[in-house]
Amino acid sequence: MREAPLRDRIAAILGRLTPAERKVAELVAADPAAIPASTLAALARGAGVSEPTVIRFCRALGLEGFAELRLVVVRAEAGGAAPAPRPIAPGMPAGEAAAAVLEGAIATLDAARRTLDGELVARAALALLRAARVEIWACGASFPAARHLEGALLGLCRGVAARDDGAMQGLAAATLEGDAVALCLSRSGADRDVVEAARIAADGGATVLAITRPRSPLAALATLTLPCEAQEGGAPGNPAALLQLALAEGLASAASLLAPPATPARLQRLLAARRARRIEA
Repeated sequence: MREAPLRDRIAAILGRLTPAERKVAELVAADPAAIPASTLAALARGAGVSEPTVIRFCRALGLEGFAELRLVVVRAEAGGAAPAPRPIAPGMPAGEAAAAVLEGAIATLDAARRTLDGELVARAALALLRAARVEIWACGASFPAARHLEGALLGLCRGVAARDDGAMQGLAAATLEGDAVALCLSRSGADRDVVEAARIAADGGATVLAITRPRSPLAALATLTLPCEAQEGGAPGNPAALLQLALAEGLASAASLLAPPATPARLQRLLAARRARRIEA
């Protein structure tokens, strides 16, 4: 079923909004096409309201937050929901199958690029850099992205460890306190072990970051969520795997740019450890 145009959705809720939320509604309705290039802070400034007011407006529309508002606008500009990638069918020529996989990945990454909230990424990166300990949890197909993040953050953050065993995730979660960050990766946002570990970590006061599907059980527990919303498909040719890895790399890159320079001694130790793992010609 096709979603109603954004202006119609705003008009339907206008009477239920507070005066401050109405300012946001009027600004968005006046120029929806400006939303993908904007940020949460810029929209709040433009409307003369606080950032939480913008979030409340988004939720009044039935959206998770500003990132999903941007996604709604992008989809509307594209004529609706993103098309499903071409399926990889038996008998399809190998070259054509490879091209279909790349087409699906390009479309998925482009949609994510246009709706990515850079301020949210920066806040997540700063949380990682300030943490006394960083636990990274995932399972199944999400674990390669978690392992990639572990390697990328080892030289930047303290106490970095990636885990895919549910029992160990739960035990580690029980030891986390307010100075720790739990970074959870799940495409569905409903992986039982990861969600339960995130719940335990949040109860202990840790900051929970998530790369997952909005409006999922994991997203509901997270302090900050980087939306990973790709059309799931059966293997092979699933663009969701590449999107999750790309978001992980984007987060690691942001942390690298925001991190203070490593001391010469620390840098030398890191370089020596990396060289020791290589086979020299």
